[in-house]
Amino acid sequence: MLKPLFPRKLRNQLIVMAICMVSIPVLTMGYVVDNEGRAALIAEKEKKLMAVTRLLDAALGDTFNQPMTLPRSQQITALNHQLSDTTEHIAQAFPGIGAGYYHRKLDAIITYAPQAQYKSNVGVTIAPEHPGRAVMASREPRVYSGKQVRGHILNAMIPIVRHGEVQGYIWANELSEDISLQAERLDWNIVMVLSVGLLLSLLLIVLASRRFSASIDVITHGLDNLAQDHHTRLPELPGEMGKISHSVNMLAQTLRETQTLNDLIIENAADGVIAVDKQGRVTTMNPAAEHITGYSLQELLGKPYSSIFIDTGFDSPVLETLQQGTGHVALEISFPARERTIEISVTTSQIHNARGELIGALVIFSDLTARKETQRRLAQTERLATLGELMAGVAHEVRNPLTAIKGYAQILKQHDLQPAHQQYLAVILKEIDSINRVIQQLLDFARPRRGLWQPVHLNQLLDECLVLIQTSGLEARIHFASHYDSSLPPIDADGELLKQVLLNILINAVQAISARGNITIRTLRWDDAHQAIAIQDDGCGIAPEHQKKIFDPFFTTKASGTGLGLALSQRIINAHHGDIQLVSQPGHGATFTLILPLHFQGTQPL
Repeated sequence: MLKPLFPRKLRNQLIVMAICMVSIPVLTMGYVVDNEGRAALIAEKEKKLMAVTRLLDAALGDTFNQPMTLPRSQQITALNHQLSDTTEHIAQAFPGIGAGYYHRKLDAIITYAPQAQYKSNVGVTIAPEHPGRAVMASREPRVYSGKQVRGHILNAMIPIVRHGEVQGYIWANELSEDISLQAERLDWNIVMVLSVGLLLSLLLIVLASRRFSASIDVITHGLDNLAQDHHTRLPELPGEMGKISHSVNMLAQTLRETQTLNDLIIENAADGVIAVDKQGRVTTMNPAAEHITGYSLQELLGKPYSSIFIDTGFDSPVLETLQQGTGHVALEISFPARERTIEISVTTSQIHNARGELIGALVIFSDLTARKETQRRLAQTERLATLGELMAGVAHEVRNPLTAIKGYAQILKQHDLQPAHQQYLAVILKEIDSINRVIQQLLDFARPRRGLWQPVHLNQLLDECLVLIQTSGLEARIHFASHYDSSLPPIDADGELLKQVLLNILINAVQAISARGNITIRTLRWDDAHQAIAIQDDGCGIAPEHQKKIFDPFFTTKASGTGLGLALSQRIINAHHGDIQLVSQPGHGATFTLILPLHFQGTQPL
């Protein structure tokens, strides 16, 4: 029943325990002190009242023994007149005290001070059950608390014994109400002292618990971090908490030093390693996996591995292995990393503990993206080389008879002056020139000239290209915007070959704009070793299915194109050990980015 009410946090538990440990003894002590204080107050009152009766007894002397022949009432009056001043003086010395004499033979109250309040009681006979009669009968002093002549009082009574005979008794009393008020003041003082003490104790407990809980928070936070990073070190703390933090640091150091060989191998492996538990939550991820995927262990630890594939449609092999038990070996897949899709080779297996129980699954993978790109470029280079040899042979075989045809056509045009024949021969010669241009492109692609490497300023090279492109007709419908980085140093390149590439891309950008549009050219520092040229248009764009083919020879979407322009451009950029990147969306234009090294690499693949 009490368990749900008991606080869960250690700090609150300590506060509750400390309050109980302080308040229970304090309240118990207050209760005892209060009872003892009341008893001491009563005892002090009794002692005080007895002292007053002793004073009255000493002042009385043998007055009651003096013989009187007067009637009873006159004797009472005479004795009152003789003793009232004595009683009054003693009563005045003790404020709040009522005192007097009782005469046994006369069976009446002789004096009762203070007279201003109790003079009317003189001559009154006490009741048969009055405790005064028991005092006179037993000859023993007595303290009685109860209702008497004055009211509810604490009454001290002693017998008047003279010459072995009891002549009456003397009393001194105090109202119980006055004693209760004094007891209440005593209770109030005790309550105030206890309250102040408890409040101060509570304040000290809260302050001490806050300091203690702060140290506990430091330790628990450090332990949470230690679970993820064994290099975590707890700060030095005072007192016993310092000993605990020191012990934790020593334990962490021992864990680091005794880390298993398998953990070290996994941590330093070049291949990525990711492990998941039975629920598919990530439990382990080595640095290589973080580098390859772009995700960190800190953001994935304890989270479902499938959460990073939401809305991608990717089927994870390691989750398949976990759920179905199907392992994979060197499976090549496309993996949706944080910022890009990469090609990886994965091997998966289930993880079982010593009892053979399934506890999770493991995937080991390597990044094939760079290798695949290298293989693609190598295959493309081999295809281009083979195609170039074939095209060179075809071009030579076609050019020889084509030269003869052109020569005879020119002779016929000189001798046959019929207008119809002249028109036909002009068309033949024009088409032959067109074929020759295609053949020349084939030869340029098959056997491009060797590069002439020299310092080239990209900004200046672009200006020269724009002079050739920006005709009066184009400027009327296309706006060219140039944004150059003036701090760029010259690079080692073949300016004429690069100009051929830039003109090819600029012409394609112009042709992609059907009516009016914009072409933006930028130069920038790509990194410490490369510069870049970005050419962006807002034309029709390139369809996704065409983007991977535009650099293939003879692939073109133009009715009159040969499909060799971009293929030759890529070959020229590759010869510079650079790269061409394309970003395009249909209807929103295209951006070609040429990335070129600052310095010549020493080989000429052309």
